[in-house]
Amino acid sequence: MSKVLAFLLILTIPNMAMADDASDSSELEGLYDLYQTVQHFCGGISDRISSVSGVSKINTAVTAVGTVAAGGALAFGIVKARTDEYIEELQKQICERGGCDPDKIDQMSDDEFVTNVAYPFTKAIEADMELKRLQDEQAAEIEKSKRQGKWRTGLMVGSFGTNVASAIIAGLNRNQSDLIQQITACNAAVNKLSAARNAAIRSGIDPIENPILGEFNDTIQTCGTLDIADVEKIEKRMTVVMGTSIGGAVISAIGTGTSIAANTDSVRNDDTAAGKQHEKNLNTAANVSAGLATATGAVGTGFNISLISLTRKLLKSAEQCEDTL
Repeated sequence: MSKVLAFLLILTIPNMAMADDASDSSELEGLYDLYQTVQHFCGGISDRISSVSGVSKINTAVTAVGTVAAGGALAFGIVKARTDEYIEELQKQICERGGCDPDKIDQMSDDEFVTNVAYPFTKAIEADMELKRLQDEQAAEIEKSKRQGKWRTGLMVGSFGTNVASAIIAGLNRNQSDLIQQITACNAAVNKLSAARNAAIRSGIDPIENPILGEFNDTIQTCGTLDIADVEKIEKRMTVVMGTSIGGAVISAIGTGTSIAANTDSVRNDDTAAGKQHEKNLNTAANVSAGLATATGAVGTGFNISLISLTRKLLKSAEQCEDTL
């Protein structure tokens, strides 16, 4: 009887081994199916991120140009203010020499005429020459001031254009819901593959005899680093860039308008005290606008640079993931 039992046991052992092999094979097939799911959802993420990175680089260049333009407008505005101050100083000197009032001599008393006019002929010629020199210099400075005003206006227009372009670029690309959905699906697929691999090892499948488990682990480790939190940061920073660009566009538009108004002949030729103050106020407003546009442009450029850094990090993770697929 004992011999029969022993014989039956010998016959059963190979069948049990065959059953275990079949079970192992089934589990490995299931793991491979999950791996293909990871390939499907995690593949191609780098292309999407590369697109976002390219947009960030383009927008960085756009906002940088806008910042330089606004800064240039501010610089021309400051130089123009100094030129205008010098024009006023020249005007005082011209008036002191009678250049502001052609009828001044006719209105003088005899004593005033003797004191102020009847000096040696050579002195009179020198005075006339000095007056003419001052008037010519003032005319040249006025033309210079006009040119500086035009440069300021032109650069403010450039700042306005780049801010509008930046706002459009950021607005069109700030919604990354498709990328978030793909990374979310990728993460879910990786988690399922990881859980199934761990279960397979616990069930007795030897990773040494089945090196495919090691390859699956490489995929799990690299693809598991993809994080939607990074994409959400991209969206937030794109929103900030869009906001600063819209603000910069509004400021630049105001600055352009005030700069144009300050440089018109009707404003420049108003020699009344109120008129001169109005001109100063317009120039000050234009310069303040240029300064604010420069600041908002710098903020937008800074956020765009941080976007490049963030997308570079995310792109590296995506490429490493795809290398294992």
